[in-house]
Amino acid sequence: MNEKVKIVTDSTCYLPDEVIEKYDIKIVPLYVRFGEKTYKEHVDITNEEYYERVRNGELPDTSQPSTEDFIKVYKPLTEKGYSIISPLISAEMSGAVNAANAAKEALGNPDIYVFDSWFNSLGLGYQVLEVAKRLYEEGKSKEEVIKELPAIRDRMNIFFVVQDLYFLARLGRIGRAKAVLGTMVKIKPILYFHEGFVDTLEQPRTIKRAKKRMLELTKEIVAKRGLKYISVIYGDNREEAEEYAKECEAEFGREIPLTQLGPVIATHTGPKVLSIHFYTER
Repeated sequence: MNEKVKIVTDSTCYLPDEVIEKYDIKIVPLYVRFGEKTYKEHVDITNEEYYERVRNGELPDTSQPSTEDFIKVYKPLTEKGYSIISPLISAEMSGAVNAANAAKEALGNPDIYVFDSWFNSLGLGYQVLEVAKRLYEEGKSKEEVIKELPAIRDRMNIFFVVQDLYFLARLGRIGRAKAVLGTMVKIKPILYFHEGFVDTLEQPRTIKRAKKRMLELTKEIVAKRGLKYISVIYGDNREEAEEYAKECEAEFGREIPLTQLGPVIATHTGPKVLSIHFYTER
């Protein structure tokens, strides 16, 4: 393992704990707020606690890490002589990238490379995983990996469908997909990420059709570019996600893991969300 480069990301990467521990990835939490009380994601509140409160009718909000939050993680590492690569949640969805750059400047511009992943959830997480493998398993230099970051980002794909666009619209995170709001009762749009924005890809009228099309679209891309990582993402609808993962497994001939959205991203999608996150070979 390259002991002089550390990866710092944020809590929306939703990587398994064993991956974070294996590569000693440092996490800066985002915040979720219920009323007057604010919680650090996956520090002060668990997924189970979060979804129970949402089921009980509470509507949370979210906020970005502060500059000081990033300083607290960056500073001890730089003082020990580490370089830092810091892929973070899309700058179109959160101010985390700006806060991280402000922290870098406040620390006197040490050797920290802040990178806008253009994604969240495993869209960010798979990029972090790929950076870790290239640094610590393939032995690539920091400079080589930084140069490869845009190409790593370009291999990431997310398609998702939500039961109710209200949650995306409520906090203004619907991005370029806002054009579908006027007809949101009649359709179940397939949403995707384009250069950091949420946008509308297609507008099927049923969840069943949307799920089928997400799988078809994924197969089309994988046929051209190969498949390295894939996961089915869900919120408070595990049974539906398990059924969908089985459909995907039949198509791709491999076991497909499930990943539950944490509080921050689920606040914007709503609890009934289904998504395919996949990272291609090329």
